[in-house]
Amino acid sequence: MFDLVLVLSVSLFCKCLTYMYTTNTSQIYETLVVVSKMSYILMFFNTYDVNSLLNIVSLYMTNCIYKKQKLMKSTTTSFQKVGLLLVFLLFCGSSVLATSGYYFYVQFANKKNSPYSLTKPSDYLSARAIERRVQHAIGVDSSDLPINPSYLSQVENLGIHVHNRSKWMNGATVLLSDSSKMNLVRVLPFVKWVKYSGKVDLAASGSLKRAKMLEPIADYGSAVAQINQMNGKYLHDLGYRGKGIVIGVLDAGFFNVNKNPAFDSLNLQGRLLGTKDFVNPNSNIYAEDAHGADVMSILSGNLPGSFIGTAPDASYWLIRTENVLTEYLVETDFWCSGIEFADSVGVDVVNSSLGYTKFNDPIMDYSYADMNGEVSRASRCATLAAKKGIIVCNSAGNEGNKTWHYIGAPGDAKGIITVGGVDNAGASSVFSSFGPSSDNRVKPEVCSMGTSTALLSTKGLPVVGDGTSYAAPIMAGMMTCFLQAARSINAPSSTDVLLKTIYESASNYDRPTAQLGYGIPDFRAALAKLPFFSAKKIAQTSNVAIGFDFSDRSIYIRLFNNKISTDEHVRVYSATGIMLLNQPVVEHETILPASNLCTGVYVVNIVGGGQSSSHKVVIN
Repeated sequence: MFDLVLVLSVSLFCKCLTYMYTTNTSQIYETLVVVSKMSYILMFFNTYDVNSLLNIVSLYMTNCIYKKQKLMKSTTTSFQKVGLLLVFLLFCGSSVLATSGYYFYVQFANKKNSPYSLTKPSDYLSARAIERRVQHAIGVDSSDLPINPSYLSQVENLGIHVHNRSKWMNGATVLLSDSSKMNLVRVLPFVKWVKYSGKVDLAASGSLKRAKMLEPIADYGSAVAQINQMNGKYLHDLGYRGKGIVIGVLDAGFFNVNKNPAFDSLNLQGRLLGTKDFVNPNSNIYAEDAHGADVMSILSGNLPGSFIGTAPDASYWLIRTENVLTEYLVETDFWCSGIEFADSVGVDVVNSSLGYTKFNDPIMDYSYADMNGEVSRASRCATLAAKKGIIVCNSAGNEGNKTWHYIGAPGDAKGIITVGGVDNAGASSVFSSFGPSSDNRVKPEVCSMGTSTALLSTKGLPVVGDGTSYAAPIMAGMMTCFLQAARSINAPSSTDVLLKTIYESASNYDRPTAQLGYGIPDFRAALAKLPFFSAKKIAQTSNVAIGFDFSDRSIYIRLFNNKISTDEHVRVYSATGIMLLNQPVVEHETILPASNLCTGVYVVNIVGGGQSSSHKVVIN
C-alpha cells in the first residue's frame, strides 16, 4: 500500500514540476498540497528513503529547468513560491523522519521453556554450521538456542516492532516511534533490562571517499604487491584459492556487486550464496553504500591480467550491518545479528571492516578501558564466533593519528584477528590504530597493505584506497586459502592452531609493537609450520615436512610443490642403503605404514618429475 503512496507522491511531484514548466501556478500549489499530505503519511510509517525520493525529483527538476531556460524570467515568482513550499515540506519531512524511530536493546533474563532443543540443532543451524562444530569438536550449547519466540511475540503484541535479535546475547533490538511504550516492556517478567541504543536519522548524509585510478600490471595486475607482501601467491600457486570455503562479509552495502564485471565468475558460478540486511530488511543491498563492494573486490575480484583477489574461488554471504548515515550503539547490535546469521548459514571465515568507538550521542561512547573484549556486545559476539570455529578478521581502525588513537570494538575481541595497515615497504600506515587492548593483549595481531591498497571500482576498474578496512580483507582472503590448505593436507584446522601458526610466521613475532602487532605474516612459512594431527615432525625443509606417528608407526610426508608429477615416489632407505618402503605420491600429504621400522637412522628419498631430494630422519 505504502509503495503505491510513494509512487503517487513522486508522480504528482514531477507533475507539479511539469506545471512549473508551463507556468501554471494554481495547479502547482494544488498538486503540492496533495504531495504534502501523502508525504506525511509516508513519514508517519517511516517507509521510504528520503534521499531516493530527492534524487528522483532533483533529476526531473534539472530536466525541466534545462528545457525551460528561456522562460526563467517570466516564471521567477512561481519558482520562488514553489521553492519555498518545497523547502518547507522537505525540511519538515526530514525533521519528522529524523526522530520518527527509536532503537532500544532489550535484554532477556533467560531462555526457559524454549521450543528449541540442544538435541535437535538442525532446527536452527544449517548443515554446514553443524559440520564446522563437528570438525572442531565444538558442542552445541545454550548460546546456539534461539531466543524464546514467546518472549518476542509478547513484545510485538505491545505494538512494538522487533527489528533484529541476538541469540548469543539473548537480547533483541526494537524500533518504535513512541519511546514511552518501553515502560510496558520493562515490566515484563522475562525482561532483565532495557537500554536506548539509537535513532533513525534519515536527515543525515554521507559521502563516499573516491579512490584514485591505478594502471593495471600483468598477471595479478595491481593486486600483486599486496599478496606478494605475505607470500600469499604461493598458496594460490598450490591451488589454494579459497575453493569450498565460505566467507561472510559484514559491511555497509555492496553497491553494484551483482553487475560489476569484477564479480562475473562469482555470480556465474553460483558462489554468491545470498544476502541479508539487518539495517533495513527491505533494502536493495546492491544499491546501498559501496564500502562493502570495495572490500569484496579485494577478496573476490577476478579480472586476470588486471586484478586477482586474495580468495577468488571462495563462496560468499553479503551481510549488511552498518548504517553509514549515522553512528549509534544499535549498530553493534546489528553486527551481533550479522555474525550470528553468518554462523547459522555455515560460514568458515568472517571479514568485518567495521569498528566502533565514538557515537553521535556522546553518552554512548566507549572509553579505552572498555576495549577489553568484555564490554561491547559486538566484541563478545566476535569472541563467541571464534569459539564456534569461525576465523574472524576485523579491521584495527583508522584512528592512529587522531585523538582516540586506539583500536575499536569488535577489534578488541579475544580469539579473532585484528588487522592493522602497512605500506608497501612494511612500515605502519600512519592512520592505523594502536593497541594493545586495555587488558594488555597484543592488538592488532597482524598487518597487511592498508596504504595505497589495490581494489576495483564499482565499474570494475583498478583503483587504490587507504584504510585498515582494505587491509582486513587481504588478510581474511589469505586466511581462507590457508584454511583450505590445512584441510587439504589433513593438518589441524582449529582456529587456535591456525592463528598461532600465522602469528609465529610474522615478521615481528618476537618483538610485537603497539601498531604492528606481530607484523606481516609469511603464508609460505606458515604452511610449512603447520603441525601434523598426531605425528611428531622429524625433518623439515622449505619443500617437505616429514613426521612420524608413534601410535600407529606411520611416516607422514607433506610436500609443498606447486604440482605433483605423475611419476612421483617416496622411498625409505636404511642407513646401509637398503630400500625398505616405496610408494607413489598422488597428494600433497602421503602416509606410509612403517610398523616394521625400528629405532634408528633412515633416509627418505622423494623422486619425480626429473627431481630428487633426500632427507635424513631419526626415529627414536
